[in-house]
Amino acid sequence: MTEDGGEVIAEFSVLDDADLVTSNDEDTVASAVDTGYEPGSTVDDESVDVEFEMPEFVAICRYCQTSFKTEDAALEHEWNCDLEPTGECRFCGGTHIRKDVREDHFYACSEAEAHERRQKRGVRARTMRGQDSKTAVSGLRKFLLPQPHEFSAYLKWSDSLSTYFGLVSLYKMHDFEEYGNLRAGIEFGGEEWNVEFGYADNPGLATPDEGTDLGRWDWRLEDVPEFLIRVYPAAYQSFNDAKDENRKRAYFRVRPRWPGITSKSGTNIPNPHNILGVDVETRGSYFEFDQYPAVLFEALRELRERQEEFGWNSFTGIDYRALDPDEVHQSSNITDAELYVRGKKGETGKVFALDGTLHRISMILGRERRGYSKSVRDDRECAGYYHTATICAMRAAEVVGGHELPKEFKHYHMRNPEAVAGTELENPKIGVSYQNSLYDDTLRFSDVDQLHKELEEGLLNVLNWSDLPVTPDHQQYVADDYFSVDGEARMVKVIDNPLPRIAQQQDDEVRLFAAANNLYETDVSIADELVTDGGQISPANLAERIGVHIDTVYRALKRLGDLVIHEYGHVELASKHIAEGIVEHIESARRSVSATLEEATDDIIRADTYGDGNGPWERWLRNYVRDRQDDREDGRELLELAPQATRKEVKRILRTGAAKWAEVTGNEMKQFSGRFAVVADAYDSTGRVTYSLGKLRQLVG
Repeated sequence: MTEDGGEVIAEFSVLDDADLVTSNDEDTVASAVDTGYEPGSTVDDESVDVEFEMPEFVAICRYCQTSFKTEDAALEHEWNCDLEPTGECRFCGGTHIRKDVREDHFYACSEAEAHERRQKRGVRARTMRGQDSKTAVSGLRKFLLPQPHEFSAYLKWSDSLSTYFGLVSLYKMHDFEEYGNLRAGIEFGGEEWNVEFGYADNPGLATPDEGTDLGRWDWRLEDVPEFLIRVYPAAYQSFNDAKDENRKRAYFRVRPRWPGITSKSGTNIPNPHNILGVDVETRGSYFEFDQYPAVLFEALRELRERQEEFGWNSFTGIDYRALDPDEVHQSSNITDAELYVRGKKGETGKVFALDGTLHRISMILGRERRGYSKSVRDDRECAGYYHTATICAMRAAEVVGGHELPKEFKHYHMRNPEAVAGTELENPKIGVSYQNSLYDDTLRFSDVDQLHKELEEGLLNVLNWSDLPVTPDHQQYVADDYFSVDGEARMVKVIDNPLPRIAQQQDDEVRLFAAANNLYETDVSIADELVTDGGQISPANLAERIGVHIDTVYRALKRLGDLVIHEYGHVELASKHIAEGIVEHIESARRSVSATLEEATDDIIRADTYGDGNGPWERWLRNYVRDRQDDREDGRELLELAPQATRKEVKRILRTGAAKWAEVTGNEMKQFSGRFAVVADAYDSTGRVTYSLGKLRQLVG
């Protein structure tokens, strides 16, 4: 109803011409219902038949609005309506109905995708090669969640010079000399953060050459400024303060990129895809690896809003949308990343002990000079102060099957352990980091999930091999400001410790080498040369150094077996563990080979004395002598004859043998008794007959 009364009167005036429904002369109720009842009279009990018309429908479904004529039909439809909600997405809150395929919604839901990126997901474990490698994979097992630590990358966006020139505009709008770096604030991940905008003092890029295609942008700057964006907790006054206290933080250095870009010195700047955009050097700590693009995005959004506050009539706005976290260029790459857990002090000894996991990884898996292997042990500040084992990419799969990235396994304390005594920081960190300098390929940012998986599985396996739990355990692990002793049910490849088995195999190889039962002097010389040289050398150089033909080297390498690795024209010892064993046993092997050579020399002399091996004496020995022993106290060699039918046959064979010996050596037959003693069995006698010196003299003299 409006406030204008005239409008109201005009509105209802349309009723003036309507037909009358009632009048003052007639009781409409009485006229409409004729019951025959008069006031004051009584009502009889005779019933009056009243007709009621049944409705056409008895029910309507509130979801699909279908009408039902019978109650049975309505009940049958109940709980079976295709449009009835049957659940809701726990990520976005969207409703599911019966027709929905929930898996399709999950993969299409942006909130679910973001959640998956935040989580430290496992992946389907590939079967380990080798019958002794048992893989324990369970989607229900609640594995410990390591904490991301250091991270660095080069994040690139194409078609984003608009973002760079927007930062140039902000750079001109702010008075750095008077106010210092520009500061703002954002909210990210439920926390408050400072954003600090500045510029690099000594930019190293040259301005683009005349004629360079920069799209719609004209380069009118005398220099190529590079901009710094720092994000750190709101409780700190500066980025450096947060860094000094090892707080969660992120650092971004924004540089432009165009085809043919060079430095001021004329050096070409890598831009393999010729992107026309920005390259952002990224470093940080404690954020999830895949969160850094989103942190930069939010910081740029806030800086764009700050531009509005300057009140300029005309400026180039920061195009933060061009650096969408989901549009990171394919050439973006990761240079450093680490995961860690904080173990309880005094419970982590098996990680860094002299025969512990880190030492074994370096010594057993690390080749002498193939690729890279390094072990660091520093106990100057405290036990387990700083211990590392580094392996290159080619040995990554020997730690956990299917892995490809080089890694450094760590056990370390704070720089000054005494300063944090009594706090959670006195407990050591156990971590695994990616080693970019040892990787021949490039780790793309698009492979960040694979990186996380390898670091996580590498770390959990080191814990497992050190008898530490891989599930949340507050007795063995200590929470800090970022690492929480928490777990998540996921698939992670945790295998039985292969290091003792590998060590045992290598020890067996070394022991066989030391025994030198089937080795030659060349074999020992090659092993000694590899130990002395440090490992990698070509077969030709080996042959030259030890003074033998190269074919001799190849035969020796074949006999050395698993002690050495021979591939791609070079030779090396299989591991540092084997190298240490060879150093320990090299002299023993030389003595064994020397003893074998002396025995072989005696055999040669004997063969020269007795014939060429096919003479009458050798044939007699092969036909009638079952065993020979030359270690008797009287200096004579004992010949044990094969059993004969009669003693007479034994005597005949002995006389024949003495004659053959005399024929070959040129000695008198009677001298046979001074050189040999004989033991023989005859089936017609009661026992073994020993032909002593006297009996032999009598028999053959």
